[in-house]
Amino acid sequence: MKKLLTTILGIFVAFNVLNAQSSKELFMPKEIKTAYEKGTRSFDGKPGKNYFQNRTDYKIKAEFDPKTRILTGEEVINFQNNSTENFSVLVVKLFQDLFKKGSARDWDLGPVDIHDGVEIKSVIINGKAIDVKSRKVRRNATMMYLFPEEKIPAKSKSVIEIKWSLIIPGTVPVRMGTYDSTNFFIAYWYPKISVFDDISGWNTTPHTGKCEFYNDYGDFDVEITVPAEYTVLSSGLLQNGNEIFTDKYIKLLNKAAVSDKVINIVEKGDRAKNNITKKALKHTWKFKAKYIPDFAFTLSNKQLWDATSVKVGEKRVLVHAVYPENSNHFHEVADLSRKSIDYFSTKTPAIPFPYPQLVAFNGNKGGGGMEFPGMMNNGDPKSRNSAINLTAHEIGHSYFPFYVGTNERKYAWVDEGLITFFPQKIIVEQTHDKDYKLFAETLNRYNQSAGSSIEIPLIVSSENTGGAYMYQAYTRSSTAFYTLHGLLGPDKFNECLQEYTKRWNGKHPTPYDLFFTFNEVAGEDLAWFWKPWFFEMGYPDLALGTITEKSGTTEIIVEKKGIFPVPIKLKVIYKDGIEKEFSKSANVWKNGAKSYNFEVPKGDFKEIVLDNTLTADAFDNNNIWTAPHSITEETMKTYVGKYGPRNITYENGKLFYRRNGGIKMEMIAIDDTFFRFNEIGYFRIRILKEKGKVVALEGNYSDGHKDKSEKG
Repeated sequence: MKKLLTTILGIFVAFNVLNAQSSKELFMPKEIKTAYEKGTRSFDGKPGKNYFQNRTDYKIKAEFDPKTRILTGEEVINFQNNSTENFSVLVVKLFQDLFKKGSARDWDLGPVDIHDGVEIKSVIINGKAIDVKSRKVRRNATMMYLFPEEKIPAKSKSVIEIKWSLIIPGTVPVRMGTYDSTNFFIAYWYPKISVFDDISGWNTTPHTGKCEFYNDYGDFDVEITVPAEYTVLSSGLLQNGNEIFTDKYIKLLNKAAVSDKVINIVEKGDRAKNNITKKALKHTWKFKAKYIPDFAFTLSNKQLWDATSVKVGEKRVLVHAVYPENSNHFHEVADLSRKSIDYFSTKTPAIPFPYPQLVAFNGNKGGGGMEFPGMMNNGDPKSRNSAINLTAHEIGHSYFPFYVGTNERKYAWVDEGLITFFPQKIIVEQTHDKDYKLFAETLNRYNQSAGSSIEIPLIVSSENTGGAYMYQAYTRSSTAFYTLHGLLGPDKFNECLQEYTKRWNGKHPTPYDLFFTFNEVAGEDLAWFWKPWFFEMGYPDLALGTITEKSGTTEIIVEKKGIFPVPIKLKVIYKDGIEKEFSKSANVWKNGAKSYNFEVPKGDFKEIVLDNTLTADAFDNNNIWTAPHSITEETMKTYVGKYGPRNITYENGKLFYRRNGGIKMEMIAIDDTFFRFNEIGYFRIRILKEKGKVVALEGNYSDGHKDKSEKG
C-alpha cells in the first residue's frame, strides 16, 4: 500500500511539474540567449550588468527649396562606441534610398516619387576624408557602409562629418513627403548611424517601407533654412523665435505656452497678410532636442495653426496643431492632444509625458497616422471617434517606441499592441457616443481573423510577417495585451508597465525583457499565458458544453476548445426577463483545465450566452443556447422577401437568410421577431413591424451597432 501511495504521489508531482511552465523555457533565439549568457540582459527583466548602448549626437545644417523639393545638408555626428568591439566599419542608414530607382520596396511608387538616391558629397571620419567613390564607401539598398582609415576603438568617441543632398518625394508615398506645392512633412532625411546592439551587432537589414524603425538616442542641434514666408515646426524646441516671428505672433505663442485653452496662432486669412514672419528672403530656424531617437520637421505657407499647453508635473508641455482650412476635425486636435497627454501622464501608463512639446500635423484626408519624437503626421478621419483614437494612438507612441526604444523592425507588435490597447479609455472619456464599447471593434476584427490562414505567432520577427504584418502588429498583439490587462487587473498591469518603462527608458528591450519584468512585478511566472498568446499558432475558443439541472441550481459547463486562455463571461437570460451575468478570469485555465463548471440559479431559461463582445473568441457559433421557440407558418411567410441586399426565404417549415449571395443560414427564433444563426454567433436580425405589417429588417452586431434594410 505504501508503495502504491508513493507511486501515485510521484505521478501527481510529475503532472504538476509538467504543468508549471517557466518563462526561461520559452523559445529564445540563440542571439538573444547569448546576450543573457554574456550578462547584457538579466532574467529578472532588468538591463544586465554588461548592458551597453551606443550614442549619436547630431549637429545638422540643412536648406530646403520647396520649388525643386531639393534638400541639401551637412552634419557633424558625435558617435560614442560604448561597446567592447573595435569597428572596422560604420553602418549608416539612408532611408531616402527607398525611393531610389531599382530599390526593393513593399509597394509600387509613382514616377514623381522615384529619384537617383541620396547624393553623398563628402565623408570625413575623425578628421580624415574618405573618397565617396572608392570601395571605402559601399551602398546596398538603404544602407551605406563606411570603412575608416583606422578602426573605431571600443569605448571611444568619434566624429563623422557628412554632406549630402536629396529630392523629397513629390507625393506622400510612405509616411512623409509633399502634400501640395507648399505643404511638406519631411522625415528620414539625414544620414543616420545604424544601431549596433548586444543582440545582432550592426543592424543592417534594409528599409523596404512596411516595417518601421530602430534608432539609437542622442541630442539634436538642427538648423533649417527655408523661404521667409514658410513656418517650420519640428521634433525640437525652437531656439530663435524672436529672430523670426513678428511681435504679434511671439505674443500669441507665449500666451499658448502657459494656457490650458487653445490659442489660434494662424487663422484663416492670416497667411495672405504675409506678416507672420519678419521680412527677409529666407529664415534659418534653429531647433534643439535632448536625447531622442529621431528628428522630423514640417513646413508650410498655407496651414492654420493652433497651440495650447498642458501641465505635466512641474512643467508645461506645449502642443501645436497645423492643418488645412477644410479639415474635418483637426480644429479639435490641439485640445484632444492636451487631454491625451494629461491622460497618459496621470492615468495610464501614469508616466509624465517625455517631451517638452508635441506637434500634430495634418496634410490631407484619410485615417492613418505616423509617430515621430515630439511629432505626429496624422490623417483627418471622417468620424470624431476615429479622430480621437488616432490622436491618442500616435501620442501614445511617445512612450513606445521612443521613451522606451523597442526595435520596431523586429517587434512592431510590442509598441503597436500596447498603443492600440491602452489609449482606448481616452475615447470613453472624450467621446459623446453613448453606444461606444471599449475595444469591441478591435476584438471583432481579431475574432474574425484568429485561426485563419493569416494566423502568425507574435514572436515571429515583423520583417518576416509579409501579408500578416497588420494582423500581427496591431490586432493579435493588442488583443493579447487587453487579455493580460483583464488577467492582472488595471492596477497591477499599470504597475508592471510602469516598471518596464522605468527600467528600459532610453534603452533597447526585447520582448523577453518585457515578459521577465511583468513576471517579477506580478509576482508569478506568466509563462502559461506568454507561451500560447505570444509563441504559438492557435486561437481562443470557448464553447457551451452540457447544461444539467440539479437540485435548486443548473450546472453549465464551459469548455476550452482553443489553446489561448481567455476570461469567461456567461450571460443567463430567463423567460421572465431577468438577466444574470457570471464571469471568471483567464486564471481558471492556468493549470491546464479544459472546462469550467458554473452553478446558476435554476429557472425557466430563454437563452444562455457566452458573451464575446468584449472577449476574444475565434468561433462564436458554439456560444449560444436558445430555448425552443415556435412561430406559426402564417407568421413566417409574412417575413419572406427582399430587404435591400438581404433576402429571407421559406423552405420546408423553416426560414432562411442570405445576404448578397453569401451563405444561406437557417434563422433560429429567439422570440417572434428576433433570430440568431448557428453559423455565425455575433450577428442577429430583428424583423421590424409597423401597425402589424413587416416593414424592415434590422441587423444587430455584437459591438453594439445596428443597420436597417427596408423591405422591398
